[in-house]
Amino acid sequence: MRNHIVSKKHKTTNYLGASVVTAAVLLTTPMMLNAEATTVLDKIDVVEVEKNDYTEKYKVDKSSSSKVTQELVDTPQTIQVITKKVMDEQQATTLQEALRNTPGITLNLGENGNTNSKDNINMRGFDVQGSIFKDGIRDLTNAAKDMYNTEAVEVTKGAVGSDNGRGVSSGYINQVTKTAKNVDEVSGTVGYSTAKNARLTADLNKALNETTGVRLNVMKQKGEVAGRDEVEIDRTGIAASVAFGIGTASRTTINYEHTIQDDVPDGGIPTVGLDGLNQKVDSSTFYGSVNDFEESKSDTFTVKFEQDFASNSTFSNTMRYGKTRQEMLLTSPFNYDSTANTVDRRLHARWQENELLTNQSNIKTEFKTGMLIHNVSTGVEITKENQLTKNYASQTAQITDLYNPTAISWNDLTFSGQKSDGETTTIGAYLFDSISIGEKFILTGGGRFDRYETTNDVVSSTLVASTLEDDGHLNSYKAGLVYKPLDNGSVYISRATTQLPPGGANFTLSATTTNANNPDMEPQKSTTDEIGTKWDLLNNRISLTTAIYKTVVENETMTEADGTTSQNGEKEVKGIEFGIVGDITDKWSMSAGLAKMDTEYTNSTSTNEGLSLRFAPEHTATLWTTYKFTPAFNLGAGARYVGTQEVKISTTSTAPISKIEEYVVYDAMASYKYNKNITYQLNVYNLTDEEYVANMNNSGRRYTPGASRSGLLTFAYKF
Repeated sequence: MRNHIVSKKHKTTNYLGASVVTAAVLLTTPMMLNAEATTVLDKIDVVEVEKNDYTEKYKVDKSSSSKVTQELVDTPQTIQVITKKVMDEQQATTLQEALRNTPGITLNLGENGNTNSKDNINMRGFDVQGSIFKDGIRDLTNAAKDMYNTEAVEVTKGAVGSDNGRGVSSGYINQVTKTAKNVDEVSGTVGYSTAKNARLTADLNKALNETTGVRLNVMKQKGEVAGRDEVEIDRTGIAASVAFGIGTASRTTINYEHTIQDDVPDGGIPTVGLDGLNQKVDSSTFYGSVNDFEESKSDTFTVKFEQDFASNSTFSNTMRYGKTRQEMLLTSPFNYDSTANTVDRRLHARWQENELLTNQSNIKTEFKTGMLIHNVSTGVEITKENQLTKNYASQTAQITDLYNPTAISWNDLTFSGQKSDGETTTIGAYLFDSISIGEKFILTGGGRFDRYETTNDVVSSTLVASTLEDDGHLNSYKAGLVYKPLDNGSVYISRATTQLPPGGANFTLSATTTNANNPDMEPQKSTTDEIGTKWDLLNNRISLTTAIYKTVVENETMTEADGTTSQNGEKEVKGIEFGIVGDITDKWSMSAGLAKMDTEYTNSTSTNEGLSLRFAPEHTATLWTTYKFTPAFNLGAGARYVGTQEVKISTTSTAPISKIEEYVVYDAMASYKYNKNITYQLNVYNLTDEEYVANMNNSGRRYTPGASRSGLLTFAYKF
């Protein structure tokens, strides 16, 4: 028997032919332009693009995105850039660790086979796991996102559908990768921690001539996790890049990255005792099995072509293919009995493969109309994304002692036949214009139109095959007005929108009529209003930012008083953020942020209306600062504060834990530059050995303890 469900929301139109034709034109454009490169170079000057210094500075002036047409100080939106300099000082090796430098971030342990404590990131109260990008392209990699090949992390907050198409309400995170340069450089690190964890990196760049360079980045990390028994990290990465035409009007960059992950995953520990009513379990206790593993392999291939024209215009075309496969067996504690002192352990097995093929074309130009100066960015994106998930046969939970679990093993894994194969094809077009009106005002605006088609082939637990389909369009826009009282500052007001269609977060549609991922449901809609001010002070060495915002999410599914399901649900997040980043003096640098956030189900099912969103603390703060006492000796310290987080989102919730308590963690760093080539660095994490909850699952039954106090000694070299 085969069921077939097709959404009736929108008239179905065949865009496949148009996609093929458009892709062919875009892919052949670089070749046609290259054929005329000599003639072009004779006629125009190279467009001088000032590149951000991610290695030596905390503060940068521009976003890496071609869709952001103004410098950050004149962009009416909250955007924070975490540079390689900050990450190197903290020895932040993963995306999660890098994001400790921005407020409003919390972590989620995940549920069942979706557990991946490395990538489940909440921002401003919403899960942004599906809105993580690499060089402006959606990153579907389900492995740990290592920073060995990353120059910077850009955090853009608020509704940003006009930038990337479908997305969540809180914004997105973009990783800026390393590319080849036309210089000879060799650098790297060798580090070892008290958690018996070793890490090796190398970054090798060679200039073949004045306009051509090659680069190789490698990484190997293996060892334990501070404060956790049996949990292990084992990651390997290699990234190669070659660039042609560096410093000329025609530039081509080819990048390839391959990563392997082979960890012993952490399923967490029971939350018993967190409420103060019972004895807590030892935070180092491992409840997993001898069979637990998490293996992931990822390959990404990217080709980017850029061509400068007269009149300050640049055409760019980026094509990327990426594929990643994750296999995992994870054992975690679930229901516990604090009277009998027992807990059952459950197996969560996962097999998932993600695949992405995309082509992005962009034209960026500047021109005048009368007294107005326009900075325009426009382009087309064609993307095909696929996610295949296969389920393993379930196994019976095993009960063990709550405080002294015994070693267990599972039967050999076999596929159950149940699977989900989801595919989304998207054609998107966007246009942004930033209009300078005299010297005091900048009017920015733009929009994006996306046409999507999603197909989800499902084999249910009863091994019945079915196909769910959805197609439609998404319209998003952003608009802002910037007033510049002085050249180095701005005051702005803006509005931006985004939409998330059924299946937009995980490529999975649902036949259940009351489910938000049912094809007949309308896309979730979000609007962010923001008022803020930005200032570059002390001769452009430091940036101060303040923003007040309000985000409203509509078309949420809810249960009405008569028991029916509707899309009248609404959520609201409002808050204020402060930020400071840069060099206060030539010796003292700082990156700090403070956020206050109020979240609420403003119109929802009676059991959660008026309650706060889960894992959305009212207050968060982050600080990292360094002081160079001598040209050779540098000392740094930092702190991060996360306020109380609600776990229950319903008055009828049976979660044993209702909230996660607030915590503060302190870190420190000292580095000594032995000579111009060699630097020694010591990092100490969690100085006070604070016991805290790093993340918790939705049911409130298990959590991951925060890493205990540890030290890391690193030897860095650069030639």
